[in-house]
Amino acid sequence: MRPMVPPLRSAPLRSTLGLALVLAFMPACDQRSDEELRSMMSEVASSQVSAVESKLGAANDDQTRRLETLEREVAELQGQLAGLEGQLAGAKAELEELGKAPPPKPTTPSMAGRPDPASTYRVELGDAQTIGPADALVTIVTFSDFQCPFCSRVSPTIAELRKSNGDDLRYAFKHNPLGFHKDARAAAIAAEAAGEQGKFWEMHDKLFENQRSLTESNFVAWARELGLNVKQFERDLASTAIADRVDRHQRQANDLGARGTPAFFINGRFLSGAQPRESFQRLIDEEKAKAAAKVATGTPRSGVYAAMIAGGKTEP
Repeated sequence: MRPMVPPLRSAPLRSTLGLALVLAFMPACDQRSDEELRSMMSEVASSQVSAVESKLGAANDDQTRRLETLEREVAELQGQLAGLEGQLAGAKAELEELGKAPPPKPTTPSMAGRPDPASTYRVELGDAQTIGPADALVTIVTFSDFQCPFCSRVSPTIAELRKSNGDDLRYAFKHNPLGFHKDARAAAIAAEAAGEQGKFWEMHDKLFENQRSLTESNFVAWARELGLNVKQFERDLASTAIADRVDRHQRQANDLGARGTPAFFINGRFLSGAQPRESFQRLIDEEKAKAAAKVATGTPRSGVYAAMIAGGKTEP
């Protein structure tokens, strides 16, 4: 039975011990002298030591190069950090200077071809549908589109303004069905057809509540819900006179430069889009004060709107 030999843990040691074992079990005809064996083992050991030293040297060189690379990268990052700190300090200084300056005054932009918010325009009511007293100090005329989401969104604001301003406010509705809203013109005609039977505002609400369902069959169904004479309503849907009324409103809007919807004229003063309630009320208060001054100097309330827009512009 062979003696157990522990596993060898390194290549040089395995080579040296392997050589010793080979020499110890060589046949008698191959036996060497002790001096020769010592010389052979010394050569093997020297060779292995040299190999190990070479590998250690290469490893040390590689580590040295890596350390040098890391040191360069750290130095570069420190330089970038210093630069960023300088930029941050400069930005803070600029912000502090801006904080000392008074804020710029808000301005209302006036675009070429559109009404000037600082001017007054002569917006005749004509055959517009109105709600509120005829002798109100302030009249809002809107040019609207039943398929426009912004027109629908501003409806609750108008309702709040009518409630809070009471008899001092009249609201007039005119049509501007935009070309890319394919059902808007038909909806405007449906509203006017309902208006022939005194139900314009009820149909107005139905149309805005159902903007995605503006079809002729729905117009008829809603007319029936509102208690209208359906046959008369259907005749009015096909009326050229009502269609011409819608087209006249749109031409007036274009002449004034109000080509987008919703567009508002508050005693002739232009306000564009679905503005917050405060924007409307601010302009209403200004115009109410002017109208009250006219009444105080003899203008009858029934003639206030005509007096407020007299001499106003009719184009941008």
